[in-house]
Amino acid sequence: MNERQIHILRHIVDEYVKTAEPVSSQQICDRYKLNCSSATVRNDMAVLEEAGLIMQPHTSAGRIPTETAYRYYITNFLTPQVPPKTINIKITLSAQPRLPTYEDKMKQLGEALAQASGEAVMVATNRPWSATIGISNLLRKPEFRGEETILRLAESLEQFDEALKNLLDAAHDDVQVVLGEENPFGSNLASVVVRHRLPDGLHGVMGIVGPMRMDYEKNIALLNKAKQMIEQPLL
Repeated sequence: MNERQIHILRHIVDEYVKTAEPVSSQQICDRYKLNCSSATVRNDMAVLEEAGLIMQPHTSAGRIPTETAYRYYITNFLTPQVPPKTINIKITLSAQPRLPTYEDKMKQLGEALAQASGEAVMVATNRPWSATIGISNLLRKPEFRGEETILRLAESLEQFDEALKNLLDAAHDDVQVVLGEENPFGSNLASVVVRHRLPDGLHGVMGIVGPMRMDYEKNIALLNKAKQMIEQPLL
């Protein structure tokens, strides 16, 4: 790929994440003011398609990213050297007749993450304890409107408890993204996960789970923030 094609690929991913609609060459030209014609962009899109980075979902003029494109995007555009978006999320533990536990804090933090990300959130500790929050967020996504995709999502949901158990030991202390066959929550989904460590030998895992068309930059920043919050002492 040349530099222009790399930029076009990034624009296609960014547009598809925002709209969930196939992206056309004219859209790219109009929105990003490229110093070339839509015909040139179409030729570059043909190169990207030949490389397996984008595909045509139906007979429309638009293209969508493939799993390979998302992997390239995450590796090349979301590098540690580039500061992520500044994400501000707040969590307030509700008044309780007893002192809150870390599980209480994790569940409320999971609810805040689900609201901020618009995805599903999985949280678990090695006690064992787990919670799944925001499944309804997934059902609202255009990716899961068809009967077949809903069935595939339901099959993925059945794996969540087992996936969380496996992630307790396999997850990294740094936020990681897992896609496709590597994703323990289902090959048709993407996950952003992190492990956190708590006092008294307790540790846990948090994951944001959604379609591959998720906002990775935002969700990585959210989990980094959540990890900082959950590792603070209980008040």
